[in-house]
Amino acid sequence: MGDILESFLQKIRPVLEYIPEVKRPDRDISFKGKLYWTGIVLLLYFILGTIDVYTGGSEIPALFDFWQTVTASKMGTIITLGIGPIVTAGIIMQLLIGSELVKLDMSKPDNRALFQGLQKAFGIFLCFLEAGMFVLAGAFGALTPTMSLALILQLAIGAILLIYLDEIVSRYGIGSGIGLFIAAGVSQTIFVGALGPQGYLWKFFTAMVSGSMGPALEYILPILATISVFLVVVYAESIRVEIPLAHGRVKGAVGKYPIKFIYVSNLPVILAAALFANFQLWGLVLYKVGFPILGNYANGRAIDGIAYYFSTPYGLSSVISDPIHAIVYTLFLIGFCVLFGLFWVETSGLDAKSMAKKLGGLNMAIKGFRKSNKSIENRLKRYIKPITVMGSAFVGLLAALADFTGALGGGTGVLLTVSIVYRFYEQLVQEQLSDLHPMLSKIVKK
Repeated sequence: MGDILESFLQKIRPVLEYIPEVKRPDRDISFKGKLYWTGIVLLLYFILGTIDVYTGGSEIPALFDFWQTVTASKMGTIITLGIGPIVTAGIIMQLLIGSELVKLDMSKPDNRALFQGLQKAFGIFLCFLEAGMFVLAGAFGALTPTMSLALILQLAIGAILLIYLDEIVSRYGIGSGIGLFIAAGVSQTIFVGALGPQGYLWKFFTAMVSGSMGPALEYILPILATISVFLVVVYAESIRVEIPLAHGRVKGAVGKYPIKFIYVSNLPVILAAALFANFQLWGLVLYKVGFPILGNYANGRAIDGIAYYFSTPYGLSSVISDPIHAIVYTLFLIGFCVLFGLFWVETSGLDAKSMAKKLGGLNMAIKGFRKSNKSIENRLKRYIKPITVMGSAFVGLLAALADFTGALGGGTGVLLTVSIVYRFYEQLVQEQLSDLHPMLSKIVKK
């Protein structure tokens, strides 16, 4: 099976060259230039979120609340699919590489280019497939066949635009477009939910003035939950293991190699949450066409079957009314976060062997050990895999608990946003330093 897939991939390699791509910069982009491109893409994302799709006058039901947070989508607009297709493509590619059904040495530039090309091509295909699934699931009400095709085209174009906007940020901006879009969407939800005319803060003060302490407590809890998640994530981001290093050529030169507790950042949660959202979508489509093998649905949400246990129980009332659902969902989320965390480390060059090669290329060695890549690798192996498992399990557990609190923007959304903004801040500092000291830029790139 693996050999057949590899042979197929090599045959379609020339075809991938015809897929349009954002031109790579032919020179280093300045810090101000990266800020400019990041700001432009963010503005375009918000503009796309205001462009409603044409449905021929059909009423759009209020469904798919499970889809919007993790895919940075805006239901009823041209970006209804959000980053769902490209993230789903990434999940499937990660599973193929991690299970070794497809054997690609990601340390080789050609194989990395092939992987990225395949992911983009598959993502574009999924733009049309998921658009068809949304229409089939009744996300836009009853439509004629002609209107259905027109709507599929609109949704697919919007999702493809986000794929290329993500590529612009990755090559010309700061961070990734996927993280930028998630953070922007959730931040908007939190701002409106807390400070809008019908926001919780306004309702809290109104209830306090009228002396209604019960409703006042109910209104302030989501805000307190959001702040709590924020503080826990910021603290967790600061936890790290520091391995002492010594320079191989400069005597007395020492340093530290930090391995963060949340080693793979928020990616395991993004991938796991996107997988759960896709599972919900497939379950709803099967239910709509008369094959409820994954569960039955009411108002766009699973009410029984395995799909029910993959759905998020929002708020403490949901947890209290069905604790088994909450426990099973939490275990599923933790398990998939760990799985994706381990896969991501192996396929993105964050494993011990790749990191040892990078440190060795900088003439660094573990203090107290002989200078060799193998020695560095053996030392890093003691930390990277256990930390990846613990960190991924922690973010999975935190995401589930945050959802249970009813935090604004969804617990998972808040966790992702805080983590994304924290990493964005770190990259801002790094880019500024690289701009002020060009030599640092070369070291960072290595």
